[in-house]
Amino acid sequence: MQSYTAIMIIAGLLVLTAAIMIIRNNQDIRQQFASRVSKGWGKEPKLRQTADEFESISHYFRDRAAGNSGYYVDDITWNDCDFDRIFRQMNATFSSPGEDILYTWLRRPEADPEVLSVREKMIRHFGEDASARRGVLRILNDIGRMKKMSMYDYIRRLADAEKIGTVKYIVLCILMFAGIVMLFINPVAALAVLIPVLVANITVYLRQKDRTDVYIKSFACVLKLAEAADKLAASDDEIVSSYRDELRTLTGNLAPLRRGAFFVTTSGSNGTGLGDALLEYLKILFHFDLIKFDQMITAYRGNEETCMRIFEIAGGLDAAIAVASWREYLGNWCEPELSFSQKGFMDAEKMYHPLIKSPVPVTYSGSGGNLITGSNASGKSTFLKETAIASILAQTVHTVPAGSYRASFFRTYTSMALRDDIDSGESYFIVEIRSLKRILDAAQSEGVPVLGIVDEVLRGTNTIERISASSQILRRLSDTNAIIFAATHDIELSYILEEFYKNYHFTEQIADGDVRFDYVLRDGRATSRNAIALLEVSGYGEDISQAAREQAERFEQTGEWKL
Repeated sequence: MQSYTAIMIIAGLLVLTAAIMIIRNNQDIRQQFASRVSKGWGKEPKLRQTADEFESISHYFRDRAAGNSGYYVDDITWNDCDFDRIFRQMNATFSSPGEDILYTWLRRPEADPEVLSVREKMIRHFGEDASARRGVLRILNDIGRMKKMSMYDYIRRLADAEKIGTVKYIVLCILMFAGIVMLFINPVAALAVLIPVLVANITVYLRQKDRTDVYIKSFACVLKLAEAADKLAASDDEIVSSYRDELRTLTGNLAPLRRGAFFVTTSGSNGTGLGDALLEYLKILFHFDLIKFDQMITAYRGNEETCMRIFEIAGGLDAAIAVASWREYLGNWCEPELSFSQKGFMDAEKMYHPLIKSPVPVTYSGSGGNLITGSNASGKSTFLKETAIASILAQTVHTVPAGSYRASFFRTYTSMALRDDIDSGESYFIVEIRSLKRILDAAQSEGVPVLGIVDEVLRGTNTIERISASSQILRRLSDTNAIIFAATHDIELSYILEEFYKNYHFTEQIADGDVRFDYVLRDGRATSRNAIALLEVSGYGEDISQAAREQAERFEQTGEWKL
């Protein structure tokens, strides 16, 4: 009787302690959530992610979105425009599906006005209604992020899951229950049964855990999505409620998988509270998760797309809220006015680069071919990048860093920050001509107009061949419906292509031993010769700069280079 009382007291204390720990843990989570929502709105996110964690965000896009037909931002354009940094600046999402979908939005510009209209409605709604976004974020926060890799990576592993057989785990579970019951009848005999059963259960569980643990974590992700779908379906928010019927159908499809899966949803290896640890011990002793494992595999088969659709809905809401926060961060932005046009055009007022802290806005209006000249650091490359960035942002997050933006729908391709391909052994020049060829092919294909951005055309070869080849490639591009921006130091191109390309330039002033750039886009070709003067300003000395200047003048007169 005394042993029975002692056992009951100990059990009661453990339950009470676990309850207190769970309550305190939930309070901490609520406080952290409230602080993150209030302090993070309109601020640049400060997420700490490893290189592998950040890279895994792209897997949903690469597996599902990029596999579909149609235009997407290729890796060259993405890297040229520093879109990894732009994504980080924008990624105020609260969940793994949110950041995956936000990344996918940025990689898949839309040419469907209806899709962009729906996206804009979501973004604007959550930007204006703080209560609505807090309610949705509270649900999305429960989904959260996974460590080491994205939730999508965990879920897609279920395709490789194999059944383990449940008979032996059921037998060991029954023996464990029997031993516990015997404690109340004959404690001495019970210990004789419990000790070997306990050892067997722990040994078998730990041996099997390595095989099933990753899949159990994957199922936990599916269950988190299903729980979030339940909560979203119960929301009375005007945007979220539009998904209500679909979400209820989706969660209904997952009902067999969710039935009896409570112990799979929480893992002591991920949790921080005593309650999580106790659940983990219960699974070790009774094998609840292993017994449920085969049933969940059966229930999941055929519901892969059900799971992914919930992933997309939850992720889209999260992404929309992140974009609304980014708009607040930018301060100066506009909704784009996009239209279908046979020939590409752009009319952008006070357009700027979102990654530059104190940018100088640029205004451009035109179409067809545009040739940009000017010295290094004068603003050419920045202008090219912000033009490409604006076009992509307009058709993805419906937000442009500009005072106003009117343009046709585009397929945007750039060729800017190229480098040798060491893995394939291709030289810079080979990489460059392949990059330019993809722009020419796209411009000559059917579809919405191409926006082609080229920085320093064919810089990887000698002057004579560069000018002749560049002029022919740019000339062919001018015969298409594309709008082309090409920056060059070869002033000769501005004369050769004068009939087909409008000339613009950036310039600088050298005074009192200093170089000053105003980063203003001006009509016409560059006329200043400041490259040699920059040598003197940079400390090379007047003798070198003067000799270089005289040598250049002799070449212009004679066509020959002589020291």
